[in-house]
Amino acid sequence: MTNISRLLTAMLVIALSTLLGIIAAWPIYESWWLVVAAVAGAVIGAGLAALGAGRLSVLATSGVLLGLYVLTVVPVAVPRAFESMPSGLLRGLLDGVAGIVLGWKQLLTLTLPVGTYQAVMVPAYLVFLVSAFVATTLALRAGRFAPLAALPLLVPVAFGTVFGSSSLSRALGQGFFSVVAPRELGLWLAAAAVGAGWVWFSAGAARRAALKLGRVPGEKRTGGGRAVRVLIGAGTVLVALVAGLALAPVLDSNTRQVPRDRIDPEIVLRERTSPLASYRAFKRDATLDAPVFEVTSSSDLPEQLRLAVLDTYDGVDFHIGKDALGRFTRFPSGAEVSDPATVRVAISEGYSDVWVPTAGLGSVPVFSGPRATELADAFYVNRLTEAAIAVPGGRDTTGLESGDGFSVIMQTTPAEPLTGGPAAGGATIDLESMPELAAWLKAQDQPATAEGLTELIDRLRQRGYLSHSIGQSEGEQLWLERLSARYGTSFQSSAGGHSLARIEQLFSQLNTQQRLAGEDTSAEMLVAAVGDDEQFATAAALIARALGFDSRVVLGVRLGDEQAGVPGVPACLDECTGEHLAAWVEVRGREGVWVPIDVTPQVTLRPTTLEEGEQLPEFATTPEERDAREVDPPLGLGERSETSDVTEDEVASSWLIPVLRTVGLSAAALLLLAVPLLFLPFAKRRREKARRTEVDPELKALGAWQQLVDSAGDAGIEIEPSASRAEIGEKLGTAPARWASGIAAKAVFSAQGVTDEEAEWMWAAVEADRAERSAGMSLKQRLRARYALGTYGVKLVQLFGRRAESATAQSDSDR
Repeated sequence: MTNISRLLTAMLVIALSTLLGIIAAWPIYESWWLVVAAVAGAVIGAGLAALGAGRLSVLATSGVLLGLYVLTVVPVAVPRAFESMPSGLLRGLLDGVAGIVLGWKQLLTLTLPVGTYQAVMVPAYLVFLVSAFVATTLALRAGRFAPLAALPLLVPVAFGTVFGSSSLSRALGQGFFSVVAPRELGLWLAAAAVGAGWVWFSAGAARRAALKLGRVPGEKRTGGGRAVRVLIGAGTVLVALVAGLALAPVLDSNTRQVPRDRIDPEIVLRERTSPLASYRAFKRDATLDAPVFEVTSSSDLPEQLRLAVLDTYDGVDFHIGKDALGRFTRFPSGAEVSDPATVRVAISEGYSDVWVPTAGLGSVPVFSGPRATELADAFYVNRLTEAAIAVPGGRDTTGLESGDGFSVIMQTTPAEPLTGGPAAGGATIDLESMPELAAWLKAQDQPATAEGLTELIDRLRQRGYLSHSIGQSEGEQLWLERLSARYGTSFQSSAGGHSLARIEQLFSQLNTQQRLAGEDTSAEMLVAAVGDDEQFATAAALIARALGFDSRVVLGVRLGDEQAGVPGVPACLDECTGEHLAAWVEVRGREGVWVPIDVTPQVTLRPTTLEEGEQLPEFATTPEERDAREVDPPLGLGERSETSDVTEDEVASSWLIPVLRTVGLSAAALLLLAVPLLFLPFAKRRREKARRTEVDPELKALGAWQQLVDSAGDAGIEIEPSASRAEIGEKLGTAPARWASGIAAKAVFSAQGVTDEEAEWMWAAVEADRAERSAGMSLKQRLRARYALGTYGVKLVQLFGRRAESATAQSDSDR
């Protein structure tokens, strides 16, 4: 076989291998730029190997390959580097070089498809470049071992298999015969055929050349060489077939385990308070008109911009759950959306949080402002809820702030109304623990259908009354002045919070009012529940779950003109302020589509107070309101009793009642003072238990490290926010802390992560550090650490006139 025929054949099988590799890796990227990277890698790798085969050594050719990679990695594998010239080129080059080592793990931590996000194309470019180079080098230089070139031909297909999705293609077949994962098996069989073809061609080349020359091949050779080539060919085919068949572990399973399933990052907003609990902060006078962000669009605006999406309710608040709905991943590419529009959002001084205002995302956001690069690296999306966060700076971040901005393609299609039946066959909450809600639902007698749920939420809104505050103190009146001027709204006291007790109180008001008003009463007489979006969104979400629908609470703003809003919470068109912040629910039934439903209570009909046994008039009238002054009657003209005799009981009660009132108020005050002393240690123990019972070893180990740092902070040790884990370990000064800092760093940066045993050792180190630190502290210092609030973001001045020093310094001074 001549070198030219060997080269042409090698180029053919490399081209086929490249084609199969593109098909295998397509679900990872779903971008035509993959074709550019694959073809460029194959051409450069195979071309360089062919040119250097008769001129340079393998080592020298490999050095030239490395240089070509550095020159071509930015235009081929990091195309987005050209979006920010010239700094983007240097950053792209650094990412391309670092991607040789780090790109593989970065690719595994992203949700598919990844497109051309950052430097994720680098691993694909490397695979096609190196596999083509190695295959061509073996084909032209390895002599009788040229069949080994079949092995690197399998690498592109292996890359798509290992780094691809964990979902298999749909099975083919009918009746008892079916083929599981036909796409994956087909790719591996095709790769095996390509490899086997090369083995057959290269192994028989010498024999065919000898026959052409009229010689008997193998006269001076033993059969060992031929046996080796046969084994190589058989082994190559066997590897390909075994790898393909391993993709389908069982016939009734449609998933497989890939490294992505184990390394997928889990950025969970565990330690932040529920955004719904902070809803009323935007309705105070100081924040009601404060600009939150500005919104513009290339065409239509979305109906809403969603901030936080909260799916789990524990009886205390709505928050992000621990399951997949509470996991956020990087967002390398957007999905195709209907009615797309490029929306530009500019953050104003009234907003500072991690939640990013978005609708359905059709592209990756392009951030602007002084922190554009940092925000792009810190942007995460939950693809199930479509909520987005930006966490520049890590755990202590403030999120977005004034001066930040971004533009992105969003979906602007209006939402369809809710239809169909519930997702579950019955209630998904425990109605026995919510007797008032259960009683109200029974009294309404509505079916568990989309129409029934819509009617229940409408009744809830119509029988509610909007109020954002519990009193009319200074700084909480502007919202009422505006509603009063426009709708005639009067003040009604409303407690904040959305705990189960608060929601049960709301339904208790509705049940009592309906019972006292009786049957066939007017809608005006049923208005009784006072609150705002915080309480009514929670109540509506629980109603949906009681009927078997999935539900979640969403905070955001409505966009559009006056008709797009609801009375009490208007929509915003260009600039959104605290007045426009709203909460609503999203409900999903059997159809599988999330549908937003407004929950804001009405503002025009005031609650009517009814007394037990009161008989409502048959024809109710509304009394006129006169502007008359109330005048006290003249002294001496009031009613007099017929006798002025004072009994002994009246004399006794005149001093006994004030004494009892004083004793009762004093006891209540002491009880209120004792509540923090009882609650704070309980809250800390609950937090520690949640960290200790994490299932994932990495989260469990990181929770142990955070517990160790928090305990040291409670003991008074000042830790710089920018300090590394090793520096923190040295600052804490104990052997367990120094050891734990290394394991924590391993959990974050190591590709292997930590084991269950190491996670348990981390918690043992926490206990050892706590015991060692506590041994050097006095009783006063231990009590001070137990009730310290530093780990909750509160810095308290010590009662004795100085701030807490570090635990080590305190123990030395006490000695």
